[in-house]
Amino acid sequence: MFLMKGYTLREAAQALGVSTITVRRYIKSGKLKARLVPSKFGDSYIIEELPILSKPLTDNTLSTQPLINKIEQLSQEVGYWKAKAEWLEERLLLLEAPKQTPKRRWWQRLFRLWH
Repeated sequence: MFLMKGYTLREAAQALGVSTITVRRYIKSGKLKARLVPSKFGDSYIIEELPILSKPLTDNTLSTQPLINKIEQLSQEVGYWKAKAEWLEERLLLLEAPKQTPKRRWWQRLFRLWH
């Protein structure tokens, strides 16, 4: 194993306030310089230097971005569960609704045909 100096994808994403997928895009486009190093599960990117951002990040922005991402994720989950609850409520109403025609036995239906 090599000694890894630098930032992992996750650490770089947190420092920049973006997702790990965005960090990968930055590496592919050349905005970030990274190298591949062997690791336990295969090659991993190590970013040696993070760029100096034009807009300085304060401690508040670093701490609020993950919270904003989590809130967006939770709101999507709430929307999913709300739709699921509405669907279940509709199914329950269908189950509780009275039957349109009472069930009759076969001989009752047959007897009715003869009259």
